[in-house]
Amino acid sequence: MSKKLGSEIEESLLSSTSHGIPNIIRSDKLSLRLMWIFFTIVSTGLCSYMIVQSITSYLSFETTSKIQIHSETSSIFPAVTICNMNYFTSEYSAEFIRNLSLDIQSNSYFEYDNFFTARQIISINEELMSKSYKFGDSFEKLILHCKLLTIDCKKKEYWTYYYHQIYGNCYQINSDRENLIRLSRTGWFNSLSFVLNISLADGLEGLYGGIGAIVMIHNQTTSPHSTVPFSVAPGFETSLGISRQFKSSLPKPYSNCNGDTSNLNVFNSKLFRLISLKNISYNQRLCIDLCFQDLIIQECKCFYGGFAYFGDNSIRPCYNQTQYECLNSKIENDFKDSNIVKDICQPQCPLECNSMNYKIQYSFNDFLNEKNNEDLNDFYNFTGTNRRQMKKDLVSLYFYYETLSYEEITEKESVDLVGLLSNIGGIAGLFLGISFLSLVEIIEIAFKILYFIISRIKVEKIENISQDFK
Repeated sequence: MSKKLGSEIEESLLSSTSHGIPNIIRSDKLSLRLMWIFFTIVSTGLCSYMIVQSITSYLSFETTSKIQIHSETSSIFPAVTICNMNYFTSEYSAEFIRNLSLDIQSNSYFEYDNFFTARQIISINEELMSKSYKFGDSFEKLILHCKLLTIDCKKKEYWTYYYHQIYGNCYQINSDRENLIRLSRTGWFNSLSFVLNISLADGLEGLYGGIGAIVMIHNQTTSPHSTVPFSVAPGFETSLGISRQFKSSLPKPYSNCNGDTSNLNVFNSKLFRLISLKNISYNQRLCIDLCFQDLIIQECKCFYGGFAYFGDNSIRPCYNQTQYECLNSKIENDFKDSNIVKDICQPQCPLECNSMNYKIQYSFNDFLNEKNNEDLNDFYNFTGTNRRQMKKDLVSLYFYYETLSYEEITEKESVDLVGLLSNIGGIAGLFLGISFLSLVEIIEIAFKILYFIISRIKVEKIENISQDFK
């Protein structure tokens, strides 16, 4: 019976679609048989090595990036948030500061202790906070001029008031999702232009060292706190060429991003849900800022104005000396200990896989000469001691699309499952001449062996029973 099994296995091997083993069996001469054995072993080794390399490459989860440029005939212009760099700018602020009679002695002039003390006094007083808009610029004062082609965009219908924790009164244009500005032309001559009045009321000049405007360019669904603001200086005409980039990454394990962050129910995180419930687009940068803020609140029982705060009025800004010592210690430890982000914040703040960024190109030139200064003083009827150096008070801004096309970056697996199977099949066919159906031949031989073993067991049982009867 074993001879019969051997012959059946030999017959199956001779009819195999692989080339090595059948030729080893068929070879009559020893030299030919040794040659086939040698090349079969070498081919099997190379085949195994390359298949292992293919599987390793697949399990490394590498990606390739595809960059496409898409063109549009018209594009939605981004939202622009504009603030005076100084929180205190108005006559109301000047009177408030005079009544405080601040004269705090500091170790460094550039710590601006009087400025920050006045800010803290306002932030912990509910009555003053209810009047916080009076300390900064009114819309009419800050926005002197706004033009988009032939459209006078100084009208309030284009603007939205926004209170920023650091800069106070800010104003947003094109933030209303139901009445968006679209542009069908590009370049400087088709720009959205502003002239801003960032002047300070008399008596506020020495309160803070910086002077200028703060600009944040962002999507309509994005909080200004999610963006990195930049400052523009008075006396200059600043032009900003804008282009758009969309990026879509594959989720883990291909990258560090965590999948669809647009779905409120995907992640069980308090901070993630807090941002999502604010009806703004989620991003990890804002979430980590809120995480640091949460750590400060837990330890110091107050919040830090430098980070976004979406809580209620039960938590007040850090004000007294004890709170400030706690805050400074916490911030210092956070800077030194990078594990805080890794171990505490990142588990609560998933990285988004889909993002949209504005890429900005800056250019500058001088704004206002002496003749312009004289003409402006005459225009606003500033005479005598009221005449001003307008170059120190005014900022000129131009925003425009460099192109209506946008860049889209998408990630794809370098080796997907189909690619892995194709590689394995190609390698096996190249070195051994086998295919998927060759696996069926192996299964056939295995069944024959199994059938032989079962049949032999049955025969032995019958023989044992016969012997028992005897």
